[in-house]
Amino acid sequence: MKFLVMTDIEGVTGITTFPQAEKSELGRRMLMHDLKAVLAGIQDAGAEAVVYDMHTDGRNVNLEELGVPVVMGKPINGRVYRGVGNEFDGLYLLGLHAMQHVPGALLAHSYLREYDAIFLNGVLMGEIGVETALAGEQGIPLRFVSGDDKGCEEATALEPGVVTCAVKRSLGDDAAVCLPPEQTGAMLRDAARRAALAPAKPFKLSAPWEIRIHFSECDYLHTMRALHPEIFSGDRIVTMRGDTLLGVWSKYLGYEREMIAACVRSLA
Repeated sequence: MKFLVMTDIEGVTGITTFPQAEKSELGRRMLMHDLKAVLAGIQDAGAEAVVYDMHTDGRNVNLEELGVPVVMGKPINGRVYRGVGNEFDGLYLLGLHAMQHVPGALLAHSYLREYDAIFLNGVLMGEIGVETALAGEQGIPLRFVSGDDKGCEEATALEPGVVTCAVKRSLGDDAAVCLPPEQTGAMLRDAARRAALAPAKPFKLSAPWEIRIHFSECDYLHTMRALHPEIFSGDRIVTMRGDTLLGVWSKYLGYEREMIAACVRSLA
């Protein structure tokens, strides 16, 4: 068995603010703590893993502390899933969080904080849902999600059989009851092992695919409208369609990367 482990930081042990999650020493240290525990659990089940670093620029994982391949830099490929293909027996989502506007959820957002909502084939989804659907299209089931309790509840509502591990209990936007690393390490290792051995089926939605992204009022919105007015279906709504979810989502990610780069240049 081989699993793809996708890592975020907002949902790892002890993190309660965006500055902690964004390139801070604490965020990266806690990411490595949780990741090593999950990889140990996968190894306990006799399985292999490939890590995909998906937080910010995808360069947060310390390779010196791991003995598995890591996809870094968040490659965009509309034909090859995550740049490495679909030969996986399951998807692990480590350090995830609830989608935007979930009441009482810690650090809730959907990819960019400037996105107000994301709809996939008319269904409101955050990062957990979109990543689950992308994997499901490739025949890869969601097996494991770790994060705060609200993010884990979101995963269970989407896939009732998924193994979850809540490393903290949300008390609001930037507050939580955080369990100590000694405890979360043991919890994550056990949950990761159980997830590898549990039965799971890929999540399925039907083609054709429609992604609808609602922006908040922000510089990104104005930049995207200037760069690609053809994808707007409303003042703040981008709508894209395609025959494959991987293809249409990858195309949008290309536009998103272009948008972010243009905004960075304007501030230089």
